[in-house]
Amino acid sequence: MSNQGHIRRVNTKIAAGFEMIEEKLKRAGNLVELFETLVEEVESQFQVPFVWLTLVNNEKSAPVIEALQSSELLKERVSLISPVFFREIFPSDLKPVLSNSNLKKYFRLFPADRKYFVRSIALVPFKISEEIWGIWNNGDASPDRYLPDMETTFLQRFAQSFSESLAQLFQSGKIK
Repeated sequence: MSNQGHIRRVNTKIAAGFEMIEEKLKRAGNLVELFETLVEEVESQFQVPFVWLTLVNNEKSAPVIEALQSSELLKERVSLISPVFFREIFPSDLKPVLSNSNLKKYFRLFPADRKYFVRSIALVPFKISEEIWGIWNNGDASPDRYLPDMETTFLQRFAQSFSESLAQLFQSGKIK
């Protein structure tokens, strides 16, 4: 099989995985269910060993932080960062960041009570309407899982879809 055929097969599988997750996200009745579904399904569909959330700590995000910390699944998978640190990671745009070197600068994204053996990382920002709210983080012990030169189109599309689901729930008042 040609390299292009292999790439096409892999891309088809990735797209199908994200479509399955999107369908499950549509059934989430509140923000906690939405984030729990995100974490569980990314781990399951893509065999990502370490999935956690980092929220930008500000006044507007307080209800989301409170809701997520009430979840047994999420309470140890949520970390908080300042808006300033968020801009250090994503200085000019909101494209996902993939890295397998110099990971120490990302350690502040890890939850306080939970550390991961991560040798590569994918950082995917999400927003509500036009405001940045946080990062969905995927980590792997393999240094080859997330390489800086990998294409991030699927992650960007999914982040947009996730952000839209998040905005709909937030606007409907279904925070908890």
